[in-house]
Amino acid sequence: MKKLNHAHYLLACRFDNWLRLLSENRFNISRENIPEALYITLASLGTFPFAMAEKLIYDRAINNTVIDKHPIYILGHWRTGTTHLQNVLSRDPQFGWCDPVSTTTFNNSLLMGPLMAKIQSGVLDQARPMDNMKYGLDMPMEEIFAQATISDIAIIHMMSFPQRFREHVPLGFLQDLPAHKRQRWMREYQYVLKKITYIKNGRQLVLKSPDNTCHPRIIHQMFPKSKYICLHRGPYTTIFSTINMFKKQMEVLSLQDPPSGALDIVIEDAVIDIFRRMYTELFDFLEDIPKSQYTELPFEHFEKEPIDDLRRIYTELNIGGFEEALPYFQKYLDSQRDYKKNSFDIPPRLYKKINEKLGFYFDRYGYEMAAPNTGGSV
Repeated sequence: MKKLNHAHYLLACRFDNWLRLLSENRFNISRENIPEALYITLASLGTFPFAMAEKLIYDRAINNTVIDKHPIYILGHWRTGTTHLQNVLSRDPQFGWCDPVSTTTFNNSLLMGPLMAKIQSGVLDQARPMDNMKYGLDMPMEEIFAQATISDIAIIHMMSFPQRFREHVPLGFLQDLPAHKRQRWMREYQYVLKKITYIKNGRQLVLKSPDNTCHPRIIHQMFPKSKYICLHRGPYTTIFSTINMFKKQMEVLSLQDPPSGALDIVIEDAVIDIFRRMYTELFDFLEDIPKSQYTELPFEHFEKEPIDDLRRIYTELNIGGFEEALPYFQKYLDSQRDYKKNSFDIPPRLYKKINEKLGFYFDRYGYEMAAPNTGGSV
């Protein structure tokens, strides 16, 4: 029998949303995942009364919260180094961010915060199956995990319900959704950020969720004074690392059998298509906003000269407090010196697909395109 995943992001899903997800997926749970689904049901049902009590007590204060300081968004595809950059920036005491308690246990983070923290401290080592990066209660997470506990409009649900993998992918590109569904997502997202802002005592939020790069115009419509740090990385490494991540996440999060057909090819094609559409949307968006609101940053350089790049980010985006934050940055960076990245053997067919579909990305950032018959490690 499959081992229960105590770090599954749906364990703290609000019960009404869990029922909605099950209904949308026709209660299609594979035999080996029935214990996992029952576990999620019991956990969700057990915390639901406390979640409703929390809403009753705190909703007025949350809804009255004003986000005076629009967020700083770290944009970029999965595996472009956005997590590392957010981890570093979160060390600046002037910023707020989505910690694990207020994110994955979003609905019970106020009334049951200490209990949720105690539970999470024991399971966070399971949170990133795709790499060697460790989570802790003092490290940021993606706000999509908070929204996924209250909404079915979240691309991450494709990992739990892979039978509808192709239907979940468009949930990242909100501009394509019907107006009523897009408006609902915006209301839910606004609520998430208001609650996080309330928890963080009004501090400016630094946010990183790769799906934001799929819909930057929607984000900007909601928070027009936001600033954007756009990370990029070599496409071969990025895409194959993302494929590896999606496969590993699906292994631990999936509640269904994989979709029919060759799963490797399904995921491979989906990742490349998301990458192509994501950066097409981003590049078009950047043409329409002032240069003072965004900066573009190669992850390869940030790895080598992080302090120089951090100084440039603060200068170009007119963010104060760099010198005060510098000791905190340095302390965190020193703690990461022994971190080891994954390496991958990329098949020739993937080089060919990337070359055919992502030439515009190579052109913008000056990455060298490998020969189509290339095969090798990155």
